[in-house]
Amino acid sequence: MCLIIHQPEGAVTPVALLRSAAEYNPDGFGFMGFDHAGRTRIERSGEQGLALATRLADEFAGRNCVFHFRRRTRGSSNDENLHPFKVAPGLYLMHNGTARVEIRLAGRSDTWHLVNDYLGPFLSSRRRLIYDRSFRHILNAWLGPQNRIVFLDESEGRIELLHRAEGLEWNGLWLSNARWVDRALLSLDGTDGVYRATDTAFC
Repeated sequence: MCLIIHQPEGAVTPVALLRSAAEYNPDGFGFMGFDHAGRTRIERSGEQGLALATRLADEFAGRNCVFHFRRRTRGSSNDENLHPFKVAPGLYLMHNGTARVEIRLAGRSDTWHLVNDYLGPFLSSRRRLIYDRSFRHILNAWLGPQNRIVFLDESEGRIELLHRAEGLEWNGLWLSNARWVDRALLSLDGTDGVYRATDTAFC
């Protein structure tokens, strides 16, 4: 499994959360977001990623961006399995969960196969389908609620979350899960500052 942290416009990601995420998910780090000029920034690191994540959190404070901390379940820790994945030119994806897809290349993750064998070929000429309700319904039903996906669409300047209601809101941020983070450190064992996504008007 992994942990995805979405920081919407105006929010800030605390170092304590990044530190906990890196500790519990040590198999690689990824980042995608929009800088102050609206340009896309993509970063990947095969290391634990705390130092890079901290620098990016400072640089992108208040900006729309996403952090991904990988905990390997399928595939190796090679760079080919780091998030975000390029789905099509200007379209990137981060994934938390285990996709039920055929694994044809040993060492490549389920996310790699999901992107390269399924979503990439399909969305390369139909990228706006990620905003289509029917397509999202089909994708959600196929992957199941245990899989969370975040898209970054460079041409639209948008970040889109699938299965958002299965994650949780915490102090203005969206977390794909609370399993791979120190819940006690971040007061996630109680209700202090924590809400199911379906209980909020956060958008």
